[in-house]
Amino acid sequence: MTQYPSIAVTSEFGLIVRRKALAERKVSLRNLLTAMQVSEAFDDSDELLSFGPHFGREAADVMVSRLTALGLVYFDDFFEFCGDFPSWCVFRGSYNPS
Repeated sequence: MTQYPSIAVTSEFGLIVRRKALAERKVSLRNLLTAMQVSEAFDDSDELLSFGPHFGREAADVMVSRLTALGLVYFDDFFEFCGDFPSWCVFRGSYNPS
């Protein structure tokens, strides 16, 4: 099984964005960071950017609206990761090019 580099992902309404989508949609990293109101991602790799935690559905919905306003497409370019998980469980995400 091929291993791909992974990034930390928060289950507290985290958002994961494909870097390639930024180029495809002509969205600069700076504009993305501004929309997310951060100076850097929660974690990143050559392929993915992770943001969060966002506390609550309302905050996550605002961030999703900002990303779609930039021209990014939900699920194809980014998605949210959330759920009820115990604090001792951590998550990582990897890009699979297939």
